[in-house]
Amino acid sequence: MKETISTKIIKWFYGIHGPLDEYRRNELNRIGNNIAIFLLSINILLSFIAILLMRSTNNSELTLDIVVSVLLLTVFASLGYILYETKRHHLTEIDVEAKQEGKIKHKFIKRAIGLGIYFAVVIYGLTILTDWLPNRGALIPLLTAPFTISSAIFSGIIFGLLMGTWEIHQIKSDPNDKKVTQNHLHQKYWLILFIIIIITSLLLMHR
Repeated sequence: MKETISTKIIKWFYGIHGPLDEYRRNELNRIGNNIAIFLLSINILLSFIAILLMRSTNNSELTLDIVVSVLLLTVFASLGYILYETKRHHLTEIDVEAKQEGKIKHKFIKRAIGLGIYFAVVIYGLTILTDWLPNRGALIPLLTAPFTISSAIFSGIIFGLLMGTWEIHQIKSDPNDKKVTQNHLHQKYWLILFIIIIITSLLLMHR
Protein backbone atom coordinates (compact mmCIF):
# COMPACT_ATOMS: atom_id res chain seq x y z
CA MET A 1 0.00 0.00 0.00
CA LYS A 2 1.36 3.40 -1.01
CA GLU A 3 2.15 5.73 1.89
CA THR A 4 0.31 9.03 2.12
CA ILE A 5 2.12 12.36 2.40
CA SER A 6 1.06 12.71 6.05
CA THR A 7 2.53 9.28 6.86
CA LYS A 8 5.81 10.21 5.19
CA ILE A 9 5.95 13.47 7.16
CA ILE A 10 5.29 11.64 10.44
CA LYS A 11 7.99 9.07 9.70
CA TRP A 12 10.46 11.78 8.72
CA PHE A 13 9.71 13.89 11.80
CA TYR A 14 10.10 11.02 14.27
CA GLY A 15 12.97 9.34 12.40
CA ILE A 16 11.14 6.09 11.64
CA HIS A 17 12.60 4.06 8.80
CA GLY A 18 10.44 0.96 8.92
CA PRO A 19 6.71 0.59 8.27
CA LEU A 20 4.35 2.70 10.36
CA ASP A 21 2.35 -0.15 11.89
CA GLU A 22 -0.50 0.14 14.38
CA TYR A 23 1.76 -0.14 17.44
CA ARG A 24 4.07 2.64 16.27
CA ARG A 25 1.16 4.84 15.23
CA ASN A 26 -0.52 4.47 18.63
CA GLU A 27 2.71 5.26 20.47
CA LEU A 28 3.38 8.29 18.27
CA ASN A 29 -0.15 9.53 18.91
CA ARG A 30 0.45 9.21 22.65
CA ILE A 31 3.76 11.07 22.41
CA GLY A 32 2.22 13.80 20.27
CA ASN A 33 -0.71 14.24 22.68
CA ASN A 34 1.65 14.55 25.66
CA ILE A 35 3.73 17.17 23.85
CA ALA A 36 0.61 19.09 22.81
CA ILE A 37 -0.65 19.23 26.40
CA PHE A 38 2.81 20.27 27.62
CA LEU A 39 3.19 23.04 25.02
CA LEU A 40 -0.34 24.34 25.58
CA SER A 41 0.25 24.54 29.34
CA ILE A 42 3.60 26.29 28.86
CA ASN A 43 2.13 28.79 26.39
CA ILE A 44 -0.71 29.70 28.74
CA LEU A 45 1.69 30.12 31.67
CA LEU A 46 4.18 32.05 29.54
CA SER A 47 1.48 34.45 28.33
CA PHE A 48 0.45 35.12 31.92
CA ILE A 49 4.09 35.72 32.97
CA ALA A 50 4.69 38.04 30.00
CA ILE A 51 1.66 40.16 30.94
CA LEU A 52 2.85 40.40 34.56
CA LEU A 53 6.36 41.40 33.49
CA MET A 54 5.12 44.10 31.13
CA ARG A 55 2.80 45.56 33.75
CA SER A 56 5.37 45.43 36.57
CA THR A 57 8.58 46.42 34.76
CA ASN A 58 7.37 48.01 31.50
CA ASN A 59 10.54 46.53 29.96
CA SER A 60 9.68 45.02 26.58
CA GLU A 61 13.26 43.82 25.90
CA LEU A 62 13.43 41.87 29.16
CA THR A 63 10.01 40.36 28.51
CA LEU A 64 10.97 39.36 24.97
CA ASP A 65 14.24 37.79 26.14
CA ILE A 66 12.44 35.71 28.77
CA VAL A 67 9.67 34.63 26.38
CA VAL A 68 12.14 33.61 23.65
CA SER A 69 14.36 31.76 26.15
CA VAL A 70 11.43 29.81 27.57
CA LEU A 71 10.17 28.96 24.08
CA LEU A 72 13.60 27.64 23.09
CA LEU A 73 13.76 25.57 26.28
CA THR A 74 10.34 24.07 25.55
CA VAL A 75 11.46 23.18 22.03
CA PHE A 76 14.57 21.40 23.31
CA ALA A 77 12.57 19.72 26.08
CA SER A 78 10.04 18.46 23.53
CA LEU A 79 12.76 17.12 21.24
CA GLY A 80 14.46 15.42 24.19
CA TYR A 81 11.17 13.81 25.20
CA ILE A 82 10.60 12.56 21.64
CA LEU A 83 14.08 11.03 21.47
CA TYR A 84 13.68 9.42 24.89
CA GLU A 85 10.26 7.93 24.19
CA THR A 86 11.06 6.67 20.70
CA LYS A 87 14.22 5.05 22.02
CA ARG A 88 12.51 3.55 25.09
CA HIS A 89 9.72 1.99 23.05
CA HIS A 90 12.02 0.90 20.19
CA LEU A 91 10.05 2.91 17.62
CA THR A 92 13.04 3.96 15.53
CA GLU A 93 15.06 0.74 15.63
CA ILE A 94 15.99 -0.88 12.34
CA ASP A 95 16.36 -4.67 12.19
CA VAL A 96 18.95 -5.62 9.60
CA GLU A 97 21.05 -8.65 8.79
CA ALA A 98 24.68 -8.52 9.81
CA LYS A 99 25.86 -8.47 6.18
CA GLN A 100 23.64 -5.44 5.45
CA GLU A 101 24.73 -3.47 8.51
CA GLY A 102 27.72 -1.83 6.83
CA LYS A 103 25.64 -0.73 3.85
CA ILE A 104 22.96 0.81 6.06
CA LYS A 105 25.56 2.65 8.14
CA HIS A 106 27.21 4.00 5.01
CA LYS A 107 23.81 5.30 3.87
CA PHE A 108 23.23 7.01 7.23
CA ILE A 109 26.70 8.57 7.18
CA LYS A 110 26.06 10.11 3.76
CA ARG A 111 22.70 11.35 4.97
CA ALA A 112 24.30 12.86 8.10
CA ILE A 113 26.85 14.70 5.94
CA GLY A 114 24.04 16.14 3.82
CA LEU A 115 22.09 17.22 6.91
CA GLY A 116 25.21 18.80 8.38
CA ILE A 117 25.81 20.83 5.22
CA TYR A 118 22.16 21.88 5.10
CA PHE A 119 22.20 22.90 8.78
CA ALA A 120 25.45 24.88 8.32
CA VAL A 121 23.96 26.82 5.39
CA VAL A 122 20.81 27.60 7.38
CA ILE A 123 22.80 28.80 10.41
CA TYR A 124 25.04 30.88 8.13
CA GLY A 125 22.04 32.55 6.50
CA LEU A 126 20.22 33.19 9.78
CA THR A 127 23.33 34.65 11.40
CA ILE A 128 23.86 37.06 8.53
CA LEU A 129 20.17 38.02 8.55
CA THR A 130 20.10 38.73 12.30
CA ASP A 131 23.33 40.78 12.07
CA TRP A 132 22.12 42.74 9.04
CA LEU A 133 18.57 43.60 10.14
CA PRO A 134 19.37 46.05 13.01
CA ASN A 135 21.55 48.44 10.95
CA ARG A 136 21.00 47.18 7.38
CA GLY A 137 24.53 48.06 6.40
CA ALA A 138 26.89 46.44 3.90
CA LEU A 139 26.40 42.71 3.37
CA ILE A 140 29.88 41.81 2.08
CA PRO A 141 31.63 42.15 5.50
CA LEU A 142 28.92 39.98 7.04
CA LEU A 143 29.19 37.35 4.31
CA THR A 144 32.95 37.07 4.70
CA ALA A 145 33.19 37.36 8.50
CA PRO A 146 35.51 34.53 9.70
CA PHE A 147 33.56 33.99 12.92
CA THR A 148 30.25 33.63 11.07
CA ILE A 149 31.71 31.11 8.64
CA SER A 150 33.54 29.11 11.31
CA SER A 151 30.54 29.02 13.65
CA ALA A 152 28.29 27.83 10.82
CA ILE A 153 30.76 25.09 9.86
CA PHE A 154 31.13 24.06 13.50
CA SER A 155 27.35 23.94 13.96
CA GLY A 156 26.98 21.83 10.81
CA ILE A 157 29.65 19.37 11.96
CA ILE A 158 28.06 18.98 15.40
CA PHE A 159 24.57 18.55 13.94
CA GLY A 160 25.77 16.04 11.36
CA LEU A 161 27.67 14.02 13.95
CA LEU A 162 24.70 14.00 16.30
CA MET A 163 22.27 12.87 13.60
CA GLY A 164 24.67 10.27 12.23
CA THR A 165 25.47 8.86 15.67
CA TRP A 166 21.79 8.73 16.63
CA GLU A 167 20.68 6.96 13.45
CA ILE A 168 23.55 4.46 13.50
CA HIS A 169 22.63 3.49 17.05
CA GLN A 170 19.12 2.61 15.87
CA ILE A 171 20.50 -0.29 13.83
CA LYS A 172 19.87 -3.65 15.48
CA SER A 173 21.46 -6.73 13.97
CA ASP A 174 21.31 -10.37 15.03
CA PRO A 175 22.43 -10.54 18.70
CA ASN A 176 23.87 -14.03 18.10
CA ASP A 177 26.21 -12.71 15.43
CA LYS A 178 29.86 -12.64 16.49
CA LYS A 179 30.35 -9.31 14.75
CA VAL A 180 27.95 -7.50 17.08
CA THR A 181 30.44 -7.16 19.93
CA GLN A 182 33.06 -5.79 17.56
CA ASN A 183 30.55 -3.36 16.07
CA HIS A 184 29.58 -2.13 19.51
CA LEU A 185 33.24 -1.50 20.30
CA HIS A 186 33.60 0.46 17.08
CA GLN A 187 30.57 2.55 18.03
CA LYS A 188 32.10 3.31 21.42
CA TYR A 189 35.32 4.40 19.71
CA TRP A 190 33.32 6.70 17.44
CA LEU A 191 31.52 8.19 20.44
CA ILE A 192 34.84 8.85 22.20
CA LEU A 193 36.19 10.47 19.03
CA PHE A 194 33.02 12.52 18.77
CA ILE A 195 33.44 13.85 22.33
CA ILE A 196 37.10 14.68 21.66
CA ILE A 197 36.13 16.61 18.50
CA ILE A 198 33.52 18.61 20.42
CA ILE A 199 35.91 19.50 23.24
CA THR A 200 38.71 20.44 20.84
CA SER A 201 36.39 22.54 18.71
CA LEU A 202 35.05 24.39 21.73
CA LEU A 203 38.56 25.16 22.91
CA LEU A 204 39.54 26.46 19.46
CA MET A 205 36.39 28.57 19.20
CA HIS A 206 37.09 30.32 22.50
CA ARG A 207 40.80 30.97 22.04
